[in-house]
Amino acid sequence: MYPKRAKIASHAYGFFISSPRSGVRPRALAPSADDCHRGGMHSLNIQIHVICGLLALSLGLFPLLAPKGRGVHRVFGWLFVVAGTGVLSAALAGILFWPQPGPLVIATLSAGYNFTGGVRAMPRFRAAPGVIDAVLAVAALAACGWLMLAMGRGTASWPPVLGYSILGILATIAVYDLSRHLWAQTWRRHVREIDHGLKMTGAYFAMMSAGAGSLLREGQPWSQILPQTVGTLVMIVFLVLHIRKARRG
Repeated sequence: MYPKRAKIASHAYGFFISSPRSGVRPRALAPSADDCHRGGMHSLNIQIHVICGLLALSLGLFPLLAPKGRGVHRVFGWLFVVAGTGVLSAALAGILFWPQPGPLVIATLSAGYNFTGGVRAMPRFRAAPGVIDAVLAVAALAACGWLMLAMGRGTASWPPVLGYSILGILATIAVYDLSRHLWAQTWRRHVREIDHGLKMTGAYFAMMSAGAGSLLREGQPWSQILPQTVGTLVMIVFLVLHIRKARRG
């Protein structure tokens, strides 16, 4: 047993054990082969996440700005889907195998749900919302509830109000997704297009928010709030344009 005041700190290149009472300099213990393997896998996962994230943010601008339904929108849209799948797969692996802070979990949940919903809203997947969509919505609501209960007091860079806001918006989207089963035919004829557009836009800016929050830590929470705010404004513009187009027939 070590003394109660002994401090055990984990570092990138080993573990250091020191006791403030002993006056002995910390002794470095060589990391085990398993520690090295896990550290290498974690570094590789981060590299994949960053590279796919940069690709997704670069490629995603084209379908976001190009005329909808045209060749550029479709080609770069699918490239964004491939890169986005890499981003979210790496983020999910990071959450499952290495402890991650709550903000990253919330950002991954928000981006992942919008991304999956946006892809599944495309005509080639289903004529109407199905069982998988309902299961995903219920799972998202359960995850939102659990994260809200585990929110705690937050930090200076991640105030609870920011977490509650993101989870509240996500829960609202999940409830809307569940309601689509009650008006599936109307959704298919009149809402599917804008449903796809808004969710993919939301996923894009959620990825941007997560990336900005990670790279610009000193600017948190504003480095995360600003992309989310811009994304919300862009989605409002898309919704207004869609309504005007529908009214013109």
